[in-house]
Amino acid sequence: MRTFILAAAVMVAFSTAARASEDGPFSTSDWTSGLYSQQTDGPVSLFPNPASHQVNIVFPGLTGEATVSIMAEDGQLLDSFQVDQTAGTRSVYDTDNLPNGTYMVRVLQENGSQNTVRLMVANDNATLRR
Repeated sequence: MRTFILAAAVMVAFSTAARASEDGPFSTSDWTSGLYSQQTDGPVSLFPNPASHQVNIVFPGLTGEATVSIMAEDGQLLDSFQVDQTAGTRSVYDTDNLPNGTYMVRVLQENGSQNTVRLMVANDNATLRR
């Protein structure tokens, strides 16, 4: 029985492995399993939130291309990147360059629809953004 449980755990780990790419301070990869469905609260979800060092951005309710923008609370654009295919993917964004504070992650699709999610950043040794 222990062998079966171990084999099942190894199979799940390998089936959900993502292909990483080095596109900048973020990477986008494919998700091949519904294992992370608990992380999906709508068309765009972030985890962990508050984030420390990096945040996963998943797009369970979206398909197609999208532009992801990281904005300060006052609306100032801090960073943005393109995701070629949102369906079944996640993007990992490095938050080390952001001071502690609250940010907005906006996902804008080609058809004009947009989704905005609040992101809290709590990096070690960072100062609070005011």
